[in-house]
Amino acid sequence: MKKTLRVFSLVAMMIVGMSAFAQKPFAGVITFETSVEGNIDPTVAAQISETTTEYLVMGNSYRMNANQGIDVITIANGNNKTLSVILSIPGYGKYYIQQTAEDFEKAQASSETKYDYTGEKKEICGYQCEKVIVTSIDKETDEEATATVYVAQIPGIGDDINFANYPGLKGYPLRTETKTEVNGEDVVIILNATAVTPSKKIKATSFLLPSDAQPISEAPADLKAMLGMDGEEE
Repeated sequence: MKKTLRVFSLVAMMIVGMSAFAQKPFAGVITFETSVEGNIDPTVAAQISETTTEYLVMGNSYRMNANQGIDVITIANGNNKTLSVILSIPGYGKYYIQQTAEDFEKAQASSETKYDYTGEKKEICGYQCEKVIVTSIDKETDEEATATVYVAQIPGIGDDINFANYPGLKGYPLRTETKTEVNGEDVVIILNATAVTPSKKIKATSFLLPSDAQPISEAPADLKAMLGMDGEEE
């Protein structure tokens, strides 16, 4: 009897251990390169194609740094559905604009997003990705916009990470193909992952607002005017 109990205890410990391992969030860096297809000036196409973007990812959260004349950090938290954009402006300091779960609910109420999981496969960074056709419909105008994404099932990355751009999408997009207009020409902007690199250096603190950042509502009037906000928070 004691031997049987010991066996059951060992099995239970193994199950708990495996479960804890399976639930551990992915932490790492996913690198994307941008390219463009369509009738576009070669110089502009070359400039777009030179863009490389790194996403720090942990579980349902990501962080992306960019420089658009000023340093811009985007932090998205899929657990509480918040997206923060932090602007680091020389001479002014750091200010952030934040969208909450309520903001996203209001925005998504005016549109409908449909996902067609085609079953077509494409290997990206060692992952078998499924092609998904995304159709967004404006409920007020009935206008439709389509995009194509290739999603991978990456252990430790939850579907809620997609809450801002693709709410309800299953899997993590390692490639997106979005139709848009550049200089009056219809083109397709492609964002394709080139590396998925797990890293133990990524910590939960990377996805917190900087302690020295202030809400944009507290920014000086001249800074708001410079940002095109006319003294009001967007």
